[in-house]
Amino acid sequence: MLPLRRVLQLTLATATVLSLTALAPPPAGSRITDSAILAEQVAWNQVDAFVARHQGLAAEALDRDPAVVAEWWRSLPERDRLRMPGQMPDVIGNLAGVDYASRDRSNRLMLAAQLADMEQLATYHALGGTMAQRYAALQAIDRALNFTSVPRYLVELTDDQLPLAAISIGDLDTASMVTFAVPGMGTFTTDMQLWTRAARNIYEAQSAAGASRQAVVAWIGYRTPPVGVEATRDAYADRGAELLERDIRGLRESRAGGYQPTINIVAHSYGATTAAKTLRADLGIRSFVMLGPAGVDTSVRSTADLAAQLVFTGEAAQDLQARWGRVDRADPAGADFGALTLPVDGDTDAGLLAVTGHVPIVHSPWNDDPASPAWTKYEDADVRTRLYENHMVSFGYLDLGTQSLVEVGLATTPPQLRGYSARSLTKSSS
Repeated sequence: MLPLRRVLQLTLATATVLSLTALAPPPAGSRITDSAILAEQVAWNQVDAFVARHQGLAAEALDRDPAVVAEWWRSLPERDRLRMPGQMPDVIGNLAGVDYASRDRSNRLMLAAQLADMEQLATYHALGGTMAQRYAALQAIDRALNFTSVPRYLVELTDDQLPLAAISIGDLDTASMVTFAVPGMGTFTTDMQLWTRAARNIYEAQSAAGASRQAVVAWIGYRTPPVGVEATRDAYADRGAELLERDIRGLRESRAGGYQPTINIVAHSYGATTAAKTLRADLGIRSFVMLGPAGVDTSVRSTADLAAQLVFTGEAAQDLQARWGRVDRADPAGADFGALTLPVDGDTDAGLLAVTGHVPIVHSPWNDDPASPAWTKYEDADVRTRLYENHMVSFGYLDLGTQSLVEVGLATTPPQLRGYSARSLTKSSS
């Protein structure tokens, strides 16, 4: 409890650096004002009892302005910054404005603890329903971290029934370029391995385009809508935009006073709806890439309403789902919108494959293996063979070998980082 006591001590002593009145809207009923704290006259030996009376305190900390968090974090003695990730991991791990090495340490501790709890529970009870999904999500997050070729960091992990999470491919504390990969409908943390694979593919495409010292965030930091009618509504996007903005501002603030990275967003499907709402704020985004977009709010009339230097949109000829999401939304591919067109339907001369549907990514070493449980679960050999063959000729927007992925790499890598190659821009304007 020492870190939380430190927070409260600073709050009570100064009522400025960590003013609880500076919080973004916390969960209903949990608001704590400075006057309420001062009225409590909290002493060091009363902190535990105070926290027990105000259960919303930790939740409010997670919604705090990243600029306030970053200022407070930098004000702490180094010994406290080293101790806090281990002593208060449930808060530090998701606190936007804290450095990412500390957040990774906290979140890995939380992941290990949550997995241990679930494993113990599974020893005595058969898990079903939401508990089984939660266990599967935690396992997927854990497995997505177990790669050594490029360092991975667990920069977000919530304790929800189905947790939210974000994994960075590359070091966010030092990266010269950061790309947030924002998923669409039906992508949950049970899919963390595949979504992190998509982020790794973007990383590799950027490297092929000449980038270095980049990081790509596999961001499942909001509750995406399930496949169906919910994807035509904006409630998920409204909350997701708040959380994405917080995390991007957290990156900016954690690097305040130092080198600021170039920031891009690559968004798939409903993720484009979410990210477009985020871009109403001036976050300094270079490239905003929409893949199979479910449309943007009709109040966004053109790219001029989006705070991004470059706006791209790509939609496969065989993608039949994206247009369904645009029933009540603006089409970013419209002639008057002004977005640059990202080619995704293949380039035979260059040996690049076409996207064959709406999904962001189809392939991974696991599901490309015919001996994996993805296929052996089908008892009928003919059915198994047919499904596997169809799988091997299907490609998503972020699969290796596709024109789409190559163009994403070019669109998100500034020319000065790759010599000069304006291939995406040239194709888009032709």
